[in-house]
Amino acid sequence: MTLGTLVATLERRVVEAEREGATAPVANVYRLVLEELRDVNGTAAAAAVTPDVPAERYLTPEQVEAMLALPKGYTYHHKRLLGGIKVGKYLRFPESAVKRRLERTR
Repeated sequence: MTLGTLVATLERRVVEAEREGATAPVANVYRLVLEELRDVNGTAAAAAVTPDVPAERYLTPEQVEAMLALPKGYTYHHKRLLGGIKVGKYLRFPESAVKRRLERTR
């Protein structure tokens, strides 16, 4: 397998993960790997266009607290309720889950 073939395979997997609505930030992890591989291969500018699936953003606890007007530290104590996900040693929240939560409280 050549590096170009590997990059194409990972690009396809990014699209599949997004289409399936992966519950973990799988698509974002693939994107990071692809960026690094493109840098190694010298093709950083040749990024593939992904279809109609928007990339999920993952917010920090501080961003969630600001968005929902919560007191400092609330997101850490209520991470399961807010849809928190551990990414390595960091806690992140899918923006879509936070927006759904915001809509429910209105």
